[in-house]
Amino acid sequence: MSRGPYGVTVCVAAVCALAAVTYALFDTDLWQHLLVGKVLWQTHSIPSSQLWTWPTHGAPDVLPSWLFRALLWPFWQLGGVHGLFAWRWLTTLAAFGLLLLATRRMGATGVAPLVMLLWSALFWRQRSQLRPETFAGVLLAAEILLLETRRQLARRRHASTTGPKDRALAIEILLVPIALLWANAHISYYLGFILAGGYLLDDVLQRRHGRRPGGLALAMVVAALASLANPFGWRTLVQPLDYFTIWRHEPVYQSIGELAPIYWDVHVRDALIAWLVRVVGAALLRWRQRGFDAAQGVLLAVCLPQALTTQRFLGYAALALAPFAARDVASLLSRRSWPRALHLPARRALLASLACVGLVVPTLTGPVAGFGYGWIHTPYPERACDWMEQHGVRGKAFNAFSFGGYLLWRFYPDPGRLPFMDIHQAGTKEIRYLYAWALQDSVAWRTLESRFAVDYVLLPRTLPGEPDLADFLDADANWALVFADDAAALWLRRDGACSAQAYSEGYHFLPGGMRAAAALGERAASDSTLRPLLRAEFMRAIAASPWNARAHTLAGHLDLLEGRFAAARAQYAEAVRQLPLESGLHEHLGLAEYYGGDPVAALASFHAERRVQPAWPAADLREGQALAAIGDHAHARQAYERSLARHPEFSEARDSLASLATR
Repeated sequence: MSRGPYGVTVCVAAVCALAAVTYALFDTDLWQHLLVGKVLWQTHSIPSSQLWTWPTHGAPDVLPSWLFRALLWPFWQLGGVHGLFAWRWLTTLAAFGLLLLATRRMGATGVAPLVMLLWSALFWRQRSQLRPETFAGVLLAAEILLLETRRQLARRRHASTTGPKDRALAIEILLVPIALLWANAHISYYLGFILAGGYLLDDVLQRRHGRRPGGLALAMVVAALASLANPFGWRTLVQPLDYFTIWRHEPVYQSIGELAPIYWDVHVRDALIAWLVRVVGAALLRWRQRGFDAAQGVLLAVCLPQALTTQRFLGYAALALAPFAARDVASLLSRRSWPRALHLPARRALLASLACVGLVVPTLTGPVAGFGYGWIHTPYPERACDWMEQHGVRGKAFNAFSFGGYLLWRFYPDPGRLPFMDIHQAGTKEIRYLYAWALQDSVAWRTLESRFAVDYVLLPRTLPGEPDLADFLDADANWALVFADDAAALWLRRDGACSAQAYSEGYHFLPGGMRAAAALGERAASDSTLRPLLRAEFMRAIAASPWNARAHTLAGHLDLLEGRFAAARAQYAEAVRQLPLESGLHEHLGLAEYYGGDPVAALASFHAERRVQPAWPAADLREGQALAAIGDHAHARQAYERSLARHPEFSEARDSLASLATR
């Protein structure tokens, strides 16, 4: 293909790849990465003791991913959020640019490989949050390019009986600095050795064709020795083994969503299943026609099981397999007979460009993590930390580990505000077990509370388990909820270091957990004198944070209970604006609109609720009520009948249908 059309397609694919990794930041780990990078630059040293949590403060520690953090900090310092997005874009371009070069080294030409590389980039997307993998991915791509270049040199040398031995040796030596950088940047360094091992196996199997595995084997040994040149020596290198043999079996790690198997329902838009079939199927066809590729076989055998059982590794699998898949697909397409209309390079380039756009658009327009820029604030306890700062909250903290990085970012090195646990689940085995069980078991919580004399607790508003720690704290008179928004809730111990703030600022009625909220609704329904007090607390919570859909919803419930339909509609509308994908909110808004005399708007809200919650039990009932109010009795009757067919226990649907029959 001529350079012009090909260059245009490369640009389109690059823009699509950049768009794929352009979405609002919400990763909670980011703040600790930035804080540690800042400390590294300020102190010009790499800490070897635990500085980030208070229960084990001062204990010997391995600082993970220190090199990545040191590299990331200048981007933040120079550009803030723009610098962070620049890091994402640059590392994405670097990784997939190197993979494109590797694909061409493999002999794949034309525009088809670009489409396959972009498709793979959609699965790398989830790792493009500001994590160490962004840098490790560049190293992985660079190693693939080096090893593939070496393999092609060996093939040409065998074909011509003479060859550039010195160049092959130089390529092998370059594996050493990659290993050195990788060991200091992320615990996934072992993937570099798996990759090199695959190419070494390919050399061994192809020795009769002139392959010389000795040089690569020696380079791998030197690279392994170079990996020890990190501030913590063998303790850094043993971490992947610790994870696979010990850590991943602990409850705290099992609670981390990204360490679970793939959630297939979130990969409908990027067609993950089709990608997997294409990757494996194209590999098998190529092996049948051209012989087994040991390097590719090793990567398939290692990366795919990792990705399927632990979705965190899906990005690595996509990155490592991308050039092989692109080569295989290009090889298959090259043997097809295409229509005459596609013989012109410009038309093939246009088709590939449209394919790139078609691949990426569904992901960019998705309801969760679609195309965007800046921050999503609700994953971070931003306003809770403001409250702590304003009211002088200090002492021994207990926090969800996802909040540990942000606490450090806001308050480090204040010893009274260090987290109980950071993003790396730092602590002894006892601490990790107590932490995990305390979130969902009251006995474990009491054990942890007495063992560590906790003064304040900072939790996200949603926790695993029912009941959960928020419910335990709500039910314990020794604790006072002093702040709550959609991101976080803060409790202070009444006899702890913050007792004065607990007594002066504690809510009397507003709960932090779901159980107490349900009970509070029953009290409000039966005691009208309680409602003004509740309203005052809901309004206080709303004033304390711009992200408080939960408080707006509670206030809306009160207004609906008292027949203040316009006020209820306004409260629910604000809750929907803040959390458009939260189940139940559109239903509440629809009810306020329905009772307020606007059935058309109510019907639209009920339709929206059905989209958010396809299995919503009351969908047909609510839509039937809105249709009946509009005057569309025929469709209202059908909706009531569907409701009763699916839920015969719905007496409201039966009564509504009977009422409609009398008209």
